[in-house]
Amino acid sequence: MLRPVLAHRGSSAAAPEFELGAATVPRELIVRAMARDAVHVLDEPAFMTGGEVDRFNEEERGKLLVPEDRVVGIEVLGEARAYPLRLLRWHEVVNDVVSGEPVAVTYSPLCDSVVVFSRRLEGRLVEIGASGLLYNSNTLLYDRARGPAASPLWTQLGGRPIAGAGASAAAPLEVLPATLTTWESWRTNNPKSPVLAPVEGMQRLYRRDPYHSYFGSELLRFPVAPLPAAGPLGLKDRLVVIDVGGRRAAFALPDLAAAGGGPRGSVELELGGARLRLDYRSDLGTAAVAVGGGAGELRSVRYGFWFAWSAIEGTVPDMIPAGPAG
Repeated sequence: MLRPVLAHRGSSAAAPEFELGAATVPRELIVRAMARDAVHVLDEPAFMTGGEVDRFNEEERGKLLVPEDRVVGIEVLGEARAYPLRLLRWHEVVNDVVSGEPVAVTYSPLCDSVVVFSRRLEGRLVEIGASGLLYNSNTLLYDRARGPAASPLWTQLGGRPIAGAGASAAAPLEVLPATLTTWESWRTNNPKSPVLAPVEGMQRLYRRDPYHSYFGSELLRFPVAPLPAAGPLGLKDRLVVIDVGGRRAAFALPDLAAAGGGPRGSVELELGGARLRLDYRSDLGTAAVAVGGGAGELRSVRYGFWFAWSAIEGTVPDMIPAGPAG
């Protein structure tokens, strides 16, 4: 049964709760979905090569990755890595170091939201954990190094502090570029990229998809407010949100499909002084962003359901394609 977190405050020193007295959002929208740290967050994880994935698929019962599986791809200083959603839906957070840069690859399944953060914050490193709390169905993250009693709570979708210790004065997490694409596409474009390895003993879980029926309906499992007004987008239509040179725009995948002439294709557009190409699969919910020219810097790329962006970030989709890519 869903319980407001305010009715679930613990007082023991062994399991202190987060400070919610100074929440900057309606407190009734902060709910407990599970116990703190119940999600198996990964730290300094192991990786495999594409060839090892192929051998795993041949030798084990059930495949680890298939061509149309979605993966989160990142590239830092020329080093590329992939993180399959098949694994991330059970881990939600991967604290990693890529080319010497500490990053956190995060996924909130109820919002189908993918966001990669820098773990450098105001001169220190943060160790991202899953609080067990949700705000508008979105995972709330915290700094395990500071502990629940001393850490702010950041939204996974935007890295904005909305509750926890010192939330009103806390800094947001820095959002980095990410790519949400298929394993086939990522491997083709990054043949030497390692991919997140499964945790021993969890292979049976990885074969399950507890969100399949949830993704196939408009029903929400937890309170969300405000819901977007009725319009052309469904609550769970997917968006890709891009920041180039400080200009941010959200593009709905159904709009990309309309501009590109089908559920799979490419669209070119200009944003923040840069020419962009979006290779999308609206049927799978992927959109890879590539900078083709111009002076704008690609600062961040994020993904998520429309209802989550509307409720948490207040973003209105803005589709301004220059036309289908040639």
